[in-house]
Amino acid sequence: MKKEDHGGAFVLNRRSFLKGAASLGVAAAAGSALAGCAAPKETSREAGSGGDDAARAFAAEAEPIEPVDPPDTWDHEVDVVVVGSGGGGMASSIRLALEGYTVALLEKDTTTGGASRYSGHFVNFGGHKMANEAGWAYPAYPYDPDAIVEYLNDLWQQSADTELLRAQAVEGPKCIDWMADELGVPWAPADSSPSGMRSLHWDGQITKTNAIKINDHTFTYLTDFASEKGVDIRLGNEAKALVVEEGRVVGVKVAVDGAEEYIHAPKGVVLTAGGFEMNRPMLKKYLPSSYDGFANVPCPPCNTGECIRMGIGVGADMAGYDSSHCYDGGVWWKDYDEYETRMTAHVNKDGNQALRQPWLLINETGARVPYLGTTYVPYPYAPSGSPYVFGLTDQAVVELSQPGRKTYVCFDSQYEELVTANYFKQGVCRVGKIIPEDDPFVDRVPEWQRDWRTAFQIMIDEGVVKKCDTIEELEEALGLGSGLLVEAVREWNEACEAGEDSMPTFKYDPEWLIPISKPPYYGSKLGGNIFTTKCGLRINPKMQVINTEGSVIPGLYAGWHTAGGANGESNIAGKPFGGMYGDVCQSFVGGYMAAGAIIEAGK
Repeated sequence: MKKEDHGGAFVLNRRSFLKGAASLGVAAAAGSALAGCAAPKETSREAGSGGDDAARAFAAEAEPIEPVDPPDTWDHEVDVVVVGSGGGGMASSIRLALEGYTVALLEKDTTTGGASRYSGHFVNFGGHKMANEAGWAYPAYPYDPDAIVEYLNDLWQQSADTELLRAQAVEGPKCIDWMADELGVPWAPADSSPSGMRSLHWDGQITKTNAIKINDHTFTYLTDFASEKGVDIRLGNEAKALVVEEGRVVGVKVAVDGAEEYIHAPKGVVLTAGGFEMNRPMLKKYLPSSYDGFANVPCPPCNTGECIRMGIGVGADMAGYDSSHCYDGGVWWKDYDEYETRMTAHVNKDGNQALRQPWLLINETGARVPYLGTTYVPYPYAPSGSPYVFGLTDQAVVELSQPGRKTYVCFDSQYEELVTANYFKQGVCRVGKIIPEDDPFVDRVPEWQRDWRTAFQIMIDEGVVKKCDTIEELEEALGLGSGLLVEAVREWNEACEAGEDSMPTFKYDPEWLIPISKPPYYGSKLGGNIFTTKCGLRINPKMQVINTEGSVIPGLYAGWHTAGGANGESNIAGKPFGGMYGDVCQSFVGGYMAAGAIIEAGK
């Protein structure tokens, strides 16, 4: 089974780059890694020995991409160019086409959708027709944009642009209804309760046992729809630079089939190709607080940051500094080389769920790490009915805030029975799924991904989950100090016997207190699973890109997540969704808004 067969598994290098050491961190195919308690083979070099050339190459990946002058002759003429064919690109190009604009939608890949094909439901606060009919909105019905702005900005320490937030609160419900009315999207709520409206999905695209690749069908449909409405979808077209004439962005230089082409777009260019999750130099530059705690990413090879760098190249300001949307439980597949420019370790989304349970969690000093709960077990600060990813995002903050940016998880052989039965009543993406062969969508799921136990075994085989006969052996395999895990397990087992957690705060439910006493024992190092970056080009409520002097850059628009500031400044996990809407939803709304601004400007 090769790396690409199971979402990207890698040899974990024991040398910690968090302490200043650099290692090669070479990727390995599944099966080549060492299993059990054996230490992976270590290949290393002296820190900084890559020399000045390596350092310069690393830094260059975060530098601005300078604009170019107009060509003598344009290769293509359209009204608007949209860069990126994910949620934002589709919404923007389709809305413009329906209004009679000629649109070129550029996608560097061979298929549309990018990371959006793998994203989730349309998570929202209400205000659309279905929610109004159900009498639901959050934080309270009737829907109130100002209340939403106050609620969110309070979560984000008053660091977000309130005018931009309010514009999203007003336009977001319109986008949901527009997609239903004009695009024929068959929205369905997550469940039959009024609060089920907060998570809308494409009706018929999930079952009770399978929500994998929920948006694969969505983007196939939207691609066909866009083509029928006249959008020129140009696959294999990589935007290389913005074209500027007399201070206005008027087009894009594109690489296609080894050649350069220039596309003229006098009415606007919309940059909506995502953020920079894959770009380690940009992560280091713009997300310094959590850069060395990011263990893996969900959707390589998408989101490498070129659109943001093109915007900076024409003078754009940045917003959302040090902000990302990060989930808990990211397994450390590898330690990265000092000058490695790309994140390559992919989250094993199914096997990973075995580690995201209320097991014993400690940090590198041996201190207990809290577990904050999920959908069905809200922790004390998550009010009833609140957006349901509090537990996911806040747990990420907890884990990223530990010494050395690592958390260590430990459990015993009872895990399989407990996870399969969902004993801890987990929700969202912490459920160990077994997709039956008679599931209508089983064919779209790789065989290794149909049973969480298969995916988890991959982690064991690759050595990123340690399987040992004794706690002492597990402690050594995880690289913990002598006696730290042994003592933590002893205290844990005493608490289990007493039936009361010894933690002073965030005490575990007594039913969670299961002794670690039945070998073999399992453990792993956890970091952040970076879902999306939230730092990007500064925009105004019309999605126009703003320069460092506070002025609009004529002709340039940005959708989420190329735009930054969706959840304020210095927000390392993005509570509650990583924006006002859950990520692909944020993209749809941003593209819809950018198109609306271009349409309004043309009247």
